[in-house]
Amino acid sequence: MRAETRQRVMEAVARLGYRANQHARSLRAGQSRLIGVFYSNPSRNYIGEIQIGALQRGNAEGFSIAFEHLQEGPEGSVLPRGGAALAGVVLTPPLTEDRALIARLIEADTPFVRLSHTEAEGEVGHITMDDEAAARELMDHLFTLGHRRIGFIAGTQSHPQARLREAGYRASLAAAGIPVEESLITRGTFEFESGLRAAADLLARTPRPTAIFASNDDMAAAVLAVAFRSGLRVPEQLSVTGFDDTPLASVVYPALTTIYQPSREMASVAVSMLLEKRSTDGPGKACLPYRLVVRETTAPPEA
Repeated sequence: MRAETRQRVMEAVARLGYRANQHARSLRAGQSRLIGVFYSNPSRNYIGEIQIGALQRGNAEGFSIAFEHLQEGPEGSVLPRGGAALAGVVLTPPLTEDRALIARLIEADTPFVRLSHTEAEGEVGHITMDDEAAARELMDHLFTLGHRRIGFIAGTQSHPQARLREAGYRASLAAAGIPVEESLITRGTFEFESGLRAAADLLARTPRPTAIFASNDDMAAAVLAVAFRSGLRVPEQLSVTGFDDTPLASVVYPALTTIYQPSREMASVAVSMLLEKRSTDGPGKACLPYRLVVRETTAPPEA
């Protein structure tokens, strides 16, 4: 256009504060710039880390992120209806194991990445962490301190990571020559409230455990609450460990010994896989490192 016309347009842009609508541009081009992150995990702390990682990576590449909470039903999770078409989807546990949902994504020709340990037909890639090895390292930490009677709060069994963490707990006891006491294993749902019930159950055992390993930080925080109400000193009379190292782990008192799960990085890598469309060369794979974070809730058991 002529220079004077361009100048008038730019003056109007400045005056009106105009910003390009990326969704309108993508619709016009027939290409979506919206990525969906589907979740049903009840832990707000875990999902918060996933959201940050996905948003940071998506925004850096000019993509918007839509978060959808899906309710699990007898026939699987229900895909959200209406709204813009998605450039791709990140599936978080336990939706990573929802076969009906995966089948619907394949039918809709929607690329997806799973935060999962196994591959699925039609996916762009999957991101993993060695949950079983991490659980074993956490148990070894408790063994080194001298604990032998260790309670365990499992997560929702439909959650693949929950099963792997329990497998690590059981394998560690077997390797140490300690029989598994089923009465020392209780089941929660990864929610704080379920941790309250599970902790009360474990601490009612005679003799009570000298340590409790909870499958996530939310339930571990609940163990701290129950111990406080029961007059038990942590870690002098009861050691407590969590899993995930969400922000909650460092703000509770005492600060929680836990396993750092790179949730934020996993979400970021998942978005990157979608954008790189690695499906052309087969599913991408990434196994990200964990680490043991020792804080204030573990110590040798009382004599």
